[in-house]
Amino acid sequence: MTENKNDTSSTSLTSSGLSSKKEKSHIPEYLQSVYKRRYLDPFLSKFFDDEWVAGLGNFFYGRKLTKIVTSEIVPGNDVLQLGIASGSFERNVASRMDSQGVYHIEDVSFAHIQAAKRRVSPWLNVEMKKRDFTIENDCRYDVVLGYFVLHELPDARKKATLKRAFNALKSRGKMIFIDYARPQKFHLLKYPVKLFNRLYEPFAESLWYNEIKDFAPETDKLIWVKKTFFGDMYQCVIAQRR
Repeated sequence: MTENKNDTSSTSLTSSGLSSKKEKSHIPEYLQSVYKRRYLDPFLSKFFDDEWVAGLGNFFYGRKLTKIVTSEIVPGNDVLQLGIASGSFERNVASRMDSQGVYHIEDVSFAHIQAAKRRVSPWLNVEMKKRDFTIENDCRYDVVLGYFVLHELPDARKKATLKRAFNALKSRGKMIFIDYARPQKFHLLKYPVKLFNRLYEPFAESLWYNEIKDFAPETDKLIWVKKTFFGDMYQCVIAQRR
């Protein structure tokens, strides 16, 4: 695996810090306007990172969804995660890897990275970078993960994320995306979730009417598998490179 030496947009977790001006200059506009408090404020980032708060957000279904992801990872894999999740996700992935391979995590928010440090600190094979994960480099991975990240992205960035994930795969590598989907017609939570999305997650409803595959590059080099859970509220999409 090679690292692009010209990739100056990334910042190692071990860096001494970033000025607020530099931090702001690297934050996409949509993140500033929609998720500023949640992901850019150190206190709120830590609050929403709490395992119980994260559990409430996914109706405590996250444990099962996390197991689906970790079951696809083989110790020794090089793994790239696009965006930081909440709760115990990173800890479970790192535990599954058992200090084998390298677990790369990229996120655009330094505050969010700081909030996640405590979850992965016991493992020495975890590398976290402040970086716009839609920007490509020369690195290639066995597994690329997106855990509840797409619903927070405008459609153009969804497409850029799927393109990055595809191009970052090694031969026979796979990308795994866990996210929301359109609940079944008579799901009790369908309309409360829809109202919440209209108020606080304006890009999430796009996944009700589009397949994750629709945002990926058109290619015959991927084999797609999709499963839904909890009355179709959640979906797992796995695409393996031929």
